[in-house]
Amino acid sequence: MDYEQMIKFLKRTPTGNLTDAMRRLEISGYTKGIYCLQGKTDENMVGPALTVQYIPKQPGQSRGLPGQFAIARMCTNGQVMVVAARDTKCWLTGGNVARVAELSGAAGIVVDGCIRDREEISSHSMPFFCKGSGTKPYAEELQLAAINVPIGIDGCRVCPGDIVVGDLDGIVVLPADRLEEIIYQAEEIEEIEEQLAEAVERKASLEELNAIGNRKPVVRKKGN
Repeated sequence: MDYEQMIKFLKRTPTGNLTDAMRRLEISGYTKGIYCLQGKTDENMVGPALTVQYIPKQPGQSRGLPGQFAIARMCTNGQVMVVAARDTKCWLTGGNVARVAELSGAAGIVVDGCIRDREEISSHSMPFFCKGSGTKPYAEELQLAAINVPIGIDGCRVCPGDIVVGDLDGIVVLPADRLEEIIYQAEEIEEIEEQLAEAVERKASLEELNAIGNRKPVVRKKGN
């Protein structure tokens, strides 16, 4: 499976299946409480991460880094802008920045914290994932520290280029160097889920349901 085929697979695969595949491999790349503002997606958000790091405000210090509009315009090739915002309850970004990213070619934005312009962003076609909305400006508490460095969001490590997948359940982060093996496991997870759904519909015994479900944690060996 080449890269384009893997991306197509990820666009149609539920994050729950990817989580099961990652748990098989003992990869912790999932989050909690980060949801899609649009509430509906035709296909999953999928793309390599462009990471953004915010830190607590340090008065008198300026790093000379680009602003949010410039960062949004860096997302030119289906990237996902992933912002480590320290779970802030302040708004971190808003509708205009989201629209700049969308027009530049971004696949989506993920913010580990709150945003403003919720209604406007919800009307955009580009997926936007966050933890909520707020009214207090972030500039009173946070400042930009770095771009395209390893970051942590909700306890999940994200490196530049890692593949971010989002659906209505939330987001998962697939380490770029383990993408192929995660997908290999997820292919079998998909088959197991289909068998389980079929068994549920025909009211199979609990023994059969459990037997199918118990296959989920078992690592698929190469060649199977």
